[in-house]
Amino acid sequence: MLTKEFINPHPMGFTNTVAYTANGIKTILVSGQVGYADGKIGETFEAQADIAHANVLKELQAAGAGPEDVVKINTYVVDLDSSRSKAVQAAKSQLFPQADQPASTMIGVSALVFKELLVEVEVTAVVAV
Repeated sequence: MLTKEFINPHPMGFTNTVAYTANGIKTILVSGQVGYADGKIGETFEAQADIAHANVLKELQAAGAGPEDVVKINTYVVDLDSSRSKAVQAAKSQLFPQADQPASTMIGVSALVFKELLVEVEVTAVVAV
């Protein structure tokens, strides 16, 4: 039997995290987390990358998982270049210090939902229940 859990619904009409469980496996989908926290957008790209990854961690924890459970990470970067790629990697290494890294995709985009946002991170995690 498949069960679904909707974690941290957002007033803009989406759910930050959805978990579904079947056959003793819980799959957790964390929607794109951005560089926004405590009512503020990070002032620099690096700050936004750090905040987005911290938001991912909060969502994982709310679903009963941690960074070690992540199997896939997608990162969307406005005006992707080598300096922004390095900043994302630095933020990512804080969240995923382990040797076995999740599958990872980084995509350059022209814009995110709000003009001030510069980076968005989404992950998929899997845990045994």
